Amino acid sequence: MLPGADILILGAGVVGLSAARRLSALGAKVTVLDAADPGGRGSRAAAGVAIPSVRLFDDPVMLAFARAGRATLAEDLATLPEGDRLRRGNGILRIVPDAKARDALAAKAEGDAEGLGTWRDAASLVTIEPALEGTPLFGAFETGQGHLVDTDGYVDALLKDAARVGVSVRRGVAARGVTETSTGVEVQTEAETLRADQLLVCAGPWSSTVAGMPTLPLKPVRGQMLVVHQPGLRLTRVVSGPTYLAPWRSGEIVVGATEEDAGFVEQVTPAGLLHLSATVAKLAPRLRDSRFVRAWAGLRAATPDGRPYIGRHPDMQRTFIATGLGGQGILTGAHTGALLAELVARGHSAAAEPFAPSRVSTGSPSRTGG
Repeated sequence: MLPGADILILGAGVVGLSAARRLSALGAKVTVLDAADPGGRGSRAAAGVAIPSVRLFDDPVMLAFARAGRATLAEDLATLPEGDRLRRGNGILRIVPDAKARDALAAKAEGDAEGLGTWRDAASLVTIEPALEGTPLFGAFETGQGHLVDTDGYVDALLKDAARVGVSVRRGVAARGVTETSTGVEVQTEAETLRADQLLVCAGPWSSTVAGMPTLPLKPVRGQMLVVHQPGLRLTRVVSGPTYLAPWRSGEIVVGATEEDAGFVEQVTPAGLLHLSATVAKLAPRLRDSRFVRAWAGLRAATPDGRPYIGRHPDMQRTFIATGLGGQGILTGAHTGALLAELVARGHSAAAEPFAPSRVSTGSPSRTGG
């Protein structure tokens, strides 16, 4: 169908913009709609932790997907203007509370080519990260494969590059309904009806809320995050466990993130702040009296089996969907966009097959706009 095809994308986050840039470069006419302004609501709310979760050691397909995402993200940061400035910190400390947990984590990663890295006991942790002085941790596995991404800067860089290659991005324009016809797809907004040959839905947890689209099993998961600052006390690595501490802007430290089934309610709560504050107090006692900087909440999209949806919508002919990246959205978003672009351009992507939305049952069309 390319070049010259009209393609409409819902969502100006990392996934949508990554797909848009690639399809436009192949000759398609691409328009991106985003209900928010400046766009990329879900992507911008993320703290930007770009490391494969240890949970993925239980799913080799997802672990490979996350590592492919890391490679595509590294390519973005290397080629986007000022992309090298979007990285924060260098390396990961995967923390464990005791010897039993250390052995269990090592067993989970056994046979993996990259593994967990080098073991460090508690004393050596404090040597490389003084902010952890007084921690009750048993130790951590250290690897250089991980960092944080400035999510606002990343989305802004993608927006600029999308404009450079001819993508039209319309922010503050919400899709109120979707209708497939015999010749294409129609998307209704408050002001007009837009027509395209293909529709790509990359709207995170809001991807199943557009009227006219059959719903997929997808739910929002709220994550609350907290930023603190104490002059003279910094982190240089991501300290990763059930929650994490990581280097933020201007020497600040971000703490995250909760995982809450709270629907589409994006708000900071006393319970969330208490949980994050307890993480600070336990893992880095020296930060207990640090200055509170800010807190916020964002939504991730989660699927029942933990794998994203990337592919043609099972109940539609001209509509593709890419969502359900969970807490790995910044790490795998650009790779997901690349797979989606390959599917649209070529009609097939072997790498996307494990994530085909056709693997699940769908519901009736949504009746409410998103």
